[in-house]
Amino acid sequence: MPVAVKGDPMGLLGLARRAGQLAAGDHAVRFALQRGRAALVLVAEDAGAACRRRFAHLTSREAVPMVVWGRKAELGAALGRSQCAVLAVTDKGLAAALRERLPAGTGGTGAESGGEPFVAKHPHL
Repeated sequence: MPVAVKGDPMGLLGLARRAGQLAAGDHAVRFALQRGRAALVLVAEDAGAACRRRFAHLTSREAVPMVVWGRKAELGAALGRSQCAVLAVTDKGLAAALRERLPAGTGGTGAESGGEPFVAKHPHL
């Protein structure tokens, strides 16, 4: 696993995993959203269009921020897996810290900022 540097979002994902504050994979993230436990959903940039649409809809409905960031292999490596297309951070403090460390311009659902939902910005998905 790569060494995390200060301010590295991957390091925070590893911390969330070790703290048990992470749901990884389609089913686990859906369950966290349904139970109201998800504070932030991350979808990999190279996740399939159907996956991106599905979680854009679910996060918008539940008013949970969604960020499209990283690649499946990178997210998986931070979690000790080969790949991970979608994950949810269930701790609000860790979710806020992660959002601060993500690169500027990283998109969200718009639910937290009053902006347009991800699907509205990307009608081709």
